[in-house]
Amino acid sequence: MQKQISLNPVETAELQKQFLHSLKLGTGRAMLLLKAQPQIDFSAQILAATVNNLAYDRQCEGSRAEYLYSLIKRSRQKDDLIRVIMKKFSAKKQNDYGMDQLSDLVLYFHREGVVGAKEVLLKRFEKTFNNGYELYARDVLLEIEGMAGLIMAAEKVGQLPEQERADYEDRWRVDDFQKENKSVDVYAELTKAAEVNPAIKNYLDLILSVEPRKKYRRSKIAPYTLADVEEIVDEDDRFSRFWPSRIAGMNPADIEKIARLALAEKDDNRKDIYLLFFDKTKFPFDYAPLLEMARQKSIKKNRQILHAVNALSHFKGDDIRTLALKKFARKKTPWEYLRLLINNYQAGDAKILLEIIQRSDNFHHMHDLVAGIIDIFAANPDPECKAPLEAMYYGMNCAIHRWSVIDLLNRNGVLSGEILEELAYDTDEDLRKLSLRIKHQRKAVA
Repeated sequence: MQKQISLNPVETAELQKQFLHSLKLGTGRAMLLLKAQPQIDFSAQILAATVNNLAYDRQCEGSRAEYLYSLIKRSRQKDDLIRVIMKKFSAKKQNDYGMDQLSDLVLYFHREGVVGAKEVLLKRFEKTFNNGYELYARDVLLEIEGMAGLIMAAEKVGQLPEQERADYEDRWRVDDFQKENKSVDVYAELTKAAEVNPAIKNYLDLILSVEPRKKYRRSKIAPYTLADVEEIVDEDDRFSRFWPSRIAGMNPADIEKIARLALAEKDDNRKDIYLLFFDKTKFPFDYAPLLEMARQKSIKKNRQILHAVNALSHFKGDDIRTLALKKFARKKTPWEYLRLLINNYQAGDAKILLEIIQRSDNFHHMHDLVAGIIDIFAANPDPECKAPLEAMYYGMNCAIHRWSVIDLLNRNGVLSGEILEELAYDTDEDLRKLSLRIKHQRKAVA
C-alpha cells in the first residue's frame, strides 16, 4: 500500500482547487486526484458540482450523475454526501438541469440499496405543484414505480388548470414506456384509472389529443433547386439554414445564379441568407466582394460580416490571411475570424492560436473559440496542435467538443499519456470508449 504524503493546508487547498476545476470541466483528473489523495476531503467540491450541473450545454450534455456517483462511491465522506444530497433533492423546488442531476443521483442511491432513497424520491414527488415545487424527472418515477408511477404522474398533471396542462404533454414518454413494458397494456390501464379519476382522464385526453410519433424513415436526399433556395430567402428567417447534403448534388449553374443574386441583393436580411448558403459551398466567383464585406467593422451588429467571413473560409489568399491576423491582434476573442485560417494556415500558426486561447478568462470565451480551432486543425494536420488543443482541453467545460479535441490530438500523434489516463474517468461515455480504443491501439503497436 502506497504511503500517503502529509500535506500542509496550502497544498491541500491547491489540490481541492484543481479537483473542483476538473469537476467543472467534467474530466477524469478529479478521479485520479481522489485515488492519489484519499485523505483529502473533497466533499465540498463534489457537493458543489452535484447541486448544479456544471456542463457548458446542460441540455445537450445531460446529467453528469454517473460521473459524480463514481466519485461519491470512492469518497471517504460517502455517507455524509449521500445524506446531504438527498436532503438537497428533497428541498429543491425548481425543475432545472440541477434537479435532473440530483434525481438521477438519488436513483443511483436507490439502485445501490441506500436505505430511504426510494422514499425520498416519492416524498419529493408528492410535493409536486404545491408551494412552488415543480414536477421533476418523470422517467425516475417510471423506473421505481412502473405503471403505478405513470398513473401518479398522470394524476398530478391532470389536476392542473387546463391552460397549464399542455406544458406537460408527454405522449412520447407513455409510448416509449409501452414499448419497454409489452406485458402491460399501458393505455388500457390509463383508461381504467380515468374512469374513476377525473384528473387522470384529463391527462389521458391531453396525450390522446396528440398524434403518436411517426417512425422516421430516411428519404432520398433531393438537391436544392433554385426555387427552393429562393423560398428559404423569401421566408426571411433569422434561423435559416442550408443542408450540405442537399447542396452537394445541385446544378453548378444554379449555384452561380444564387451567387449573382447574392451580389445583386440590396436588402440586408435577404443578402445575409444568400451568404449563409455559401458557408456550406464555395462561392463560384472571385472572392473580392466577400473580402470587402468581411472587412467591415462591428461584426457583432452585422450578421452579413460573419456570413461573408464564413464564405471566405473556402478560399486561400494572402489578403484573407492578412485580414485574419489583423483581427486576431485587435480582438480579445476573435472567434468569428478563426475559420479564415482553414485554407490559409501556415507553419507556426499554432503559437498564434495558443496565444488567443490563453487570452480567454472564462468558459464562454473558450467555447466561442473551440469550433474554429477544431475546424482549423481538422483541415491542417500539424503536431504543433498539441499546445493549443491541450489548452482547450484544460480550459473548456464542454464534453461534446472535448471529443473532437481528443480525436485531433490522437490523430496527430500528440495525445499525452496523462490526458489518456484521465479519459477513462471522463463524464462523456463516448470519450471513455475512445480512451479504450486508443489504449488497445497503442498496446498493439508496442
